[in-house]
Amino acid sequence: MEGKRGVADLQQEKELAQVPMSRSSIVQGIKELVDGGLHAVPPLYVRPPDERPESSSLLSNVQPLPQYQIPIVDLTALDSTGAARVQVMQEIGRACEDWGFFQVVNHGVELAVIQQLQEAAFKFFDQPAQERMRFYTQSIGEPIMYRTSFNPAMENVREWRDSLGFNRIPGVCDGFQDAPELCKKEVQQYMKGVDAIAGKVFKAIFESLGVEKYLENEVQAGTIPRVRMSINYYPPCPEPSLTLGVSAHSDVGTLTVLHPDVVPGLEIKHEGTWIPVIPTDPSALVINVADQIEIWTNGKYKSIEHRVVTNTNKPRMSIACFYGPSDDTVVAPLPTLVDESHPPCYKPTKFEDYLKNFFSNKLLANRGTLDLARL
Repeated sequence: MEGKRGVADLQQEKELAQVPMSRSSIVQGIKELVDGGLHAVPPLYVRPPDERPESSSLLSNVQPLPQYQIPIVDLTALDSTGAARVQVMQEIGRACEDWGFFQVVNHGVELAVIQQLQEAAFKFFDQPAQERMRFYTQSIGEPIMYRTSFNPAMENVREWRDSLGFNRIPGVCDGFQDAPELCKKEVQQYMKGVDAIAGKVFKAIFESLGVEKYLENEVQAGTIPRVRMSINYYPPCPEPSLTLGVSAHSDVGTLTVLHPDVVPGLEIKHEGTWIPVIPTDPSALVINVADQIEIWTNGKYKSIEHRVVTNTNKPRMSIACFYGPSDDTVVAPLPTLVDESHPPCYKPTKFEDYLKNFFSNKLLANRGTLDLARL
């Protein structure tokens, strides 16, 4: 329940509002503030009125109508041949075209593996701040990254989130090999399964369009070597209608594989309406098309805007794996998806430039990151 602000709350807000955006304020994560006994959202986290999730069905406990629930795809047959595999590919293709998001079940990652990683990650976030701070950085290229918000240096309003991240960039670094001992085994075990899912689904996406031959290096290998994992911790929030765990944006890479947690929070923008993603079961994963697939498919498969809302009662932990091409990959619409009726919507763009643009800004609403490549 949201209550009135008392004298102590107003004093706390006044003190937080006076903290300069220095390294010391950037370092302080939202978990420390919440653990200190927040009863109101500090001004640094209050969204402008037009960005607040006041109409969120998650905040009002309204169940989405069946037509506003993202597709669920059973991946059992994706390893088979013949008609069963073709059917799964077609389901994935329709989900990419109509929604840009879909849940997957029977994907091969056991629930126990997911839960073991969650438990280990909660132990990491429950450590004293000085232990977590050993991995602190706001740089996106480090092998291991403990961060708060998205990009505090560029944000007028922070996001209600702390995160632990790992980068695997071929020829540069592999943060999974150097993960904190507290969660190293669990991170590696989880990634082994998710890497396999991402490779198979990535291949199926392009096979559903019959264009896999144009991405032989990326698709035929059945793997996506570059990935950034972000384990996101969202503490309970005293006033969820005033802030966001993650502000509206589209993802920058090729595809994202997410374990959304059984505690709801993820919402996607579908036909102009914010739709909550309700996990079909505790082991279900959510996969979404990211910007580079939209560019390759000339907009046929869309990278959808999404956000995260908070709640008053429970902490939430999501595990996102963001897959992408190598830095020197030049991404452009594939030849067979361009003709007189479908002129190119995007110009060739080097992924390294696209990535730098994404991380040098705050998260951009209205799929604003795609502006770099739009014609």
